[in-house]
Amino acid sequence: MYDIVQHDHADELLALSGAYLEKRESENNLPLGLAHTLARDPYYFGDDPPLLLSILDSGDPVGVAVRSPPHRIVLSIYDTEIDGAVDRLVQHLQNRKVRVPGVVGPETEARCFCSQWIRTSPGCSAIPRKRLRAFESRSVIDVPLAPGSLRLAETADQRLMARWIAAFSREATGEEPDPEKADRNAMKYIAERNLYIWEDDGPVSIARQSRAMKNGTNVTMVYTPDALRNRGYATSCVYALTRKLLADRYSFCSLFTDLSNPASNRIYQKIGYVPLGDWLEFDFDCAVESADC
Repeated sequence: MYDIVQHDHADELLALSGAYLEKRESENNLPLGLAHTLARDPYYFGDDPPLLLSILDSGDPVGVAVRSPPHRIVLSIYDTEIDGAVDRLVQHLQNRKVRVPGVVGPETEARCFCSQWIRTSPGCSAIPRKRLRAFESRSVIDVPLAPGSLRLAETADQRLMARWIAAFSREATGEEPDPEKADRNAMKYIAERNLYIWEDDGPVSIARQSRAMKNGTNVTMVYTPDALRNRGYATSCVYALTRKLLADRYSFCSLFTDLSNPASNRIYQKIGYVPLGDWLEFDFDCAVESADC
């Protein structure tokens, strides 16, 4: 029989399930990295308190689910009989009328959650959004670099970074971004010193470090404006940032690629990233809006 423990703080989730997640730290980088970030700041991703769940089998952690509203619920790898664990998780969410706008997780876990969620939510359907691939790098492969060098984004870059963050969001989601939110994020990332620029007589590409964990960290928000693409700037930016992070305290860097963009997959493998597995994103569409869909 599976039990669900709902945590009040991410520190509690990490205390109970952190060691389980760290057995496959790279593959669990999204839920684990979110938990570490929320442990430092519970409201880092939004104004509402996060949902933090551990799934136990005979008292031992076998998976987690994390949600920071208004975003999708995020699943870890479930090291157990997936149908039974996910069924118990969905029961827990439905009984408490938790709103779940979508799910992202390893392919098998995400598909199972979708099937059980729409089965228990009359009028709801699952809309596939993205197929992602998780990658890990523990060393970099030297490649010819584009002209330029890596540097941290600075306060003077904020207006440009806000525009590029908005453009990245537009490409990633297909939705029109909020310019004010993009500006706030640019200010936040610059203050946190985790937004990096590849500079070649001015900024030409960016990448960001995010979701630091015990042993690893994540590279995200890789963006080059259309007019500057196909010059090797993104490759150089990710290569230099990955090399820097691995030379610091991190044992590995992880990232996700959208499999609809084969160019990015080639870029990352060329500099030493190794594929770990596929993840899926789904949104839930309800014919009748309700508290639990």
